[in-house]
This record gives sequence, C-alpha cells and structure tokens, in this order.
Amino acid sequence: MKLHHCLILAAALLFAGCTPKIVPQISKSATPLPSSTEITVIELNAPQPENAEVLGTVRIGDNGFTSAKAGSYDNVISLAKEEARRAGGNAIKITSHESPDSQSSVHRIKATILKVNKNGK
Repeated sequence: MKLHHCLILAAALLFAGCTPKIVPQISKSATPLPSSTEITVIELNAPQPENAEVLGTVRIGDNGFTSAKAGSYDNVISLAKEEARRAGGNAIKITSHESPDSQSSVHRIKATILKVNKNGK
C-alpha cells in the first residue's frame, strides 16, 4: 500500500514539475471572465491600446523541470491568457519574450494583463 502512495506522489510531483512557473501580480481586482472568453494577445512590438486599464502582470518561465512541450510559445501564451481571465482581463500585452537557449529549453514571457474597453469609451 505504501508503494502505491509513493507512486501516486511521484507521479503528481513529476506532472507538477513539468509545467512552467507562473507568477501573477494583480494590482487591481476585476470579475473573473469565463473560460470561453477570447483574450487578445498584443505582441511585443505592438503598442498598448490607449483605452486599456492595467490589472497587473504575469511572468511565465522555467521552473527547472519544465518540458520543452509544456514550455512551447503557444502553451506559455495559453497560460498567460488563463491568468488574464482569472484577473478579469480581456487582453495581454507581451512586454518581454525570451526564446529557448542554452539556459532553458522553454519560452519565457512577461505580460501586462489588460482590460480593454472594446467600445472605445
């Protein structure tokens, strides 16, 4: 029975160790959005909309055991979008992006979580 518990614990640690490290810093609370809400991604060199309210930031990077698949650009962006929804934001503005290199096999980003008034008001 102890072996069974040890295997479950090892599997849980392995699974948790494979995911990127997520560090949100929320400075303004808003109502969380449903998982079906589309989140706009504003790329690194694009300007931030003038009618955007900053809700916080999120940093996603390597936790030391992150797999290359879990740390793909698409997955990292998906994780940032999830954090934006939790914070009530409908957009993220990428402020920093580090591609995989000799130090890490994953993409690392920093993004500002925004609530953009789509009506322009």
